[in-house]
Amino acid sequence: MSASKKCPHCGQWSGWQQNPTDRCEHCQGLLDPGAFDRQQAQVARQAEEKKHFTVDFIQINHNDPPFTKFYKSIGLGFQLAFVSIVSFILWLLALLAG
Repeated sequence: MSASKKCPHCGQWSGWQQNPTDRCEHCQGLLDPGAFDRQQAQVARQAEEKKHFTVDFIQINHNDPPFTKFYKSIGLGFQLAFVSIVSFILWLLALLAG
């Protein structure tokens, strides 16, 4: 099934695959600039959310001294326990809320 859309820039009709990146066959302008802007904003928002909602655990390097590795593994254990408990509580609240 083919569709066509009138270009908002030149006013000519062009084939349209309903993608935000579809361009006019005559002037090469975007056929749906609003959808393109929304898509770009969504990509930027997802990248921002990914940056904010990541958990940075302690990294244990293979070239650390044994003393440092020991204390880093204790700290990593506490981090994992904390994240596990908080995740369980959130899951339980979501389960009880329905």
